[in-house]
Amino acid sequence: MKHPVPAALLIILLICGCGKVGDPRPPKVRTPAAVTDLRVSQNQTDIVLAWTNPQKYVDGSNATDLMDVVIRQDGKVLEKVPVSGPGKQQAYTIPNAAAGTTPLFTLEVETQRGKASAASKGTGIAVVEVPGVVLNLRGIMDQHRIRLDWDPPAQKPELAEVYIVRREDGASDPIAVTETHSVDTTVEAGKSYTYIVTAARSSVPPVSGPASTPVTVIATDTKRPAAPAGLQPPVISDSGAILRWDQSTEEDLASYKVYRSENPAVGDGGWVLLSNASLITTTTFTDGSYRPGSYYSVTAVDDSGNESAKSTPVRAP
Repeated sequence: MKHPVPAALLIILLICGCGKVGDPRPPKVRTPAAVTDLRVSQNQTDIVLAWTNPQKYVDGSNATDLMDVVIRQDGKVLEKVPVSGPGKQQAYTIPNAAAGTTPLFTLEVETQRGKASAASKGTGIAVVEVPGVVLNLRGIMDQHRIRLDWDPPAQKPELAEVYIVRREDGASDPIAVTETHSVDTTVEAGKSYTYIVTAARSSVPPVSGPASTPVTVIATDTKRPAAPAGLQPPVISDSGAILRWDQSTEEDLASYKVYRSENPAVGDGGWVLLSNASLITTTTFTDGSYRPGSYYSVTAVDDSGNESAKSTPVRAP
C-alpha cells in the first residue's frame, strides 16, 4: 500500500528540482551600418560634408544607440560630432579651406558602447579659389518687372564665370546668369523684394564666392519711359496739322500726350497740352486748331502714370 507524500516534502522536492539559474548575459553589442552617401562640396571658402546616418545595425535590426560621427580628413580624426538621429540627414562645415589642396574624407559612426561602423567610402574634393564680392548691386521696378544690375567683383573678377541671383523670400529658385544683370518678372506691384547676388565659378555645382550685400526693391514703377522717337513735321490738311511718330517699345505703355508751343525757347517753352490729347493710344494725332509756325512735341505715358521727357520738337509750316 502506497503512502501519500507529505505536502511539505513535496514542496521541498519541487524547489530542489527547479535547477540553478544561470549567470546574467552581457547585452549584445551591435555594429552600426556604414555611411554610404557621403557628399563633399565647396561653398565660398568652406568645405561642406553631408550624409545620411545609418538607420540599421549590420545585422539588420534598428539602430537605437548611435552616439557620434567620427570625421576623418586624410586618415586623421578631424572632429567628432553627435549623431542627429538614425536615418537622418546631417552636415558639417569646415571653414577656410586652403585653395589648391585635395583633402579626402571618411566617416565612422559610433554607438554609446563605443562600437564603430566601418569607414565610409573616401570622398575627396579639389579646393579652388573663388571670386570676390559683386559690387554696387541695385534694382529698379519698370515695365512690371524688377531689373537688377551689379558690377563685377574687385577681387579675382576673372573667376566670376556665372552669377547666382537669389530672392530671399524663397518663392522662386535661384538663377544663374552670365551677364551683370537679371530680370525678375514674378513680382507683385507694391510689395518689397530683397535680393542677393553671388559671383561663382561655373563648375557643377557652381562654386560661389562671398555673397553680396542684400538690396531691397519696392515693386513700384517710378521710371519714366523713353521719349518717343521719329516725330515728323506735321502734314497740313483741311482737317488740321497731322502728326506722326514711331511706336514706343515699352511693354507698359499706356498712351501719348501731344504738346504745342508758339515759342519753345521762352521760359518753360510755353508748352500747352492739347485738350483732347491725354488718351492718345495710336502714333498719329490731328491738331484741328493748327496755326502756322507752331511747334509740336510728344511724350509717352506708362500704366503707372510716369511721363517721359518731351520728344525733339518739330515746327509746322
